[in-house]
Amino acid sequence: MRATATFLAIVAVLATVACSTNPVTGKSQLDLLGEFQEMALGAQLYPAYIQDSLGAIADEALQGLVARTGEAVARVGHRPTLPYAFAAVNEPAVNAFALPGGKICITRGLLARLESEDGLAAVLGHEVGHVTARHAVAAYSRRVLATALLLGGAAVMEAKDVQGRELITLGAVVGAQLGLAHYSREQERQSDRLGLEYSVAAGYSPLGLVETHRVLLELQKSQPGLLARLFASHPMSSERLAAAEAAAEALPADVRGREKRVESYIRVVQPLRAVRPAWDLAHEGRVLLAQGKKREGAELLGRAVQQAPEEGVIRTLHAVALQQLQRPQTARSEAMEGARRAPGVFLSRLVAGSLWVSEDARASLEQLEAAEQILPGVAQVSYLRGRANETLGRRDAAVAAYREALARDPQGEVGQAAVARLKAMGEA
Repeated sequence: MRATATFLAIVAVLATVACSTNPVTGKSQLDLLGEFQEMALGAQLYPAYIQDSLGAIADEALQGLVARTGEAVARVGHRPTLPYAFAAVNEPAVNAFALPGGKICITRGLLARLESEDGLAAVLGHEVGHVTARHAVAAYSRRVLATALLLGGAAVMEAKDVQGRELITLGAVVGAQLGLAHYSREQERQSDRLGLEYSVAAGYSPLGLVETHRVLLELQKSQPGLLARLFASHPMSSERLAAAEAAAEALPADVRGREKRVESYIRVVQPLRAVRPAWDLAHEGRVLLAQGKKREGAELLGRAVQQAPEEGVIRTLHAVALQQLQRPQTARSEAMEGARRAPGVFLSRLVAGSLWVSEDARASLEQLEAAEQILPGVAQVSYLRGRANETLGRRDAAVAAYREALARDPQGEVGQAAVARLKAMGEA
């Protein structure tokens, strides 16, 4: 009983002292991260999130438009001095997301469907709103506190020898993670309001937000599969559209009457629109592969390649599908073409490097070294470099690479595979 009281007292003190003033509301909120750590965390995660979204789109004009629009809305927000960064990524699903500290991405799937720069400003303003209101920080703080409570509860149950305590604790942890993983509806509404406020303050039409909600709701009816990731973190509803329409209508006539920036936006995103059908097919193919439907997924990805043969990432995804169908020669050829056409995408380099390990170890190493430069620290890259060096008879380089893989993934499958190779070489 004394241990329980002591633990709860510690948690109560932690919740009381670890607070900060929210920049948007001016109210005190639980803050177990701090602004410096918030910025550092976002900067650390950003490269991996970009590559997890299939890399940045290789289009300087498009990246410039996204960056200029994002900076315009961020600089009139509640935290204008944050080191914001904005990137357009190759993910074909419709999505946009913000990391702590102002690191923001928007996908080609959404960019190709927006109708104006004002719509883009509304989307980016919404994501900036999540950052300025510190929604991710609040979720992190709740998660840490919930974990502390769960661990404390587990300790109490163990002390009292509660039957079935392992399953109780596991269920509580899973429940807490699910409950804290998404933005709440109130946070979404707040970010909508902030996105409208910031985009209007930056000189854009308030109808950009209305346009965005209409596009998303129409997609929800026609192509819901493209919205799965967006809806997981940004719940959509007709109520939010109605709120956006009412908020725009309440603004002064001269603000409501601002002309939307349509032609300049369409001119920049036209290349994305031209290949959108191919990327939609690629998205469907990836979903089928994830469901274990290899042949169907490969067929759709093959059709996507036929429609847009210049899109290197689609070639890479097709190579993965071909490899799953036990067609290694064609897969290797497609993978190398993918890497050639998408040299700055980690996945393209990794797939090319992995498929060439046994066939041409030197070509494999070249691709893997490029992958390491794009996204350092990935255990799989180290392991594959070990295999390639082992094939080439470079024992010392292989051992060093395997040890690096183990250090990067000491408890995971890649790390254990590295241990197996080291044992086989008499080095473990």
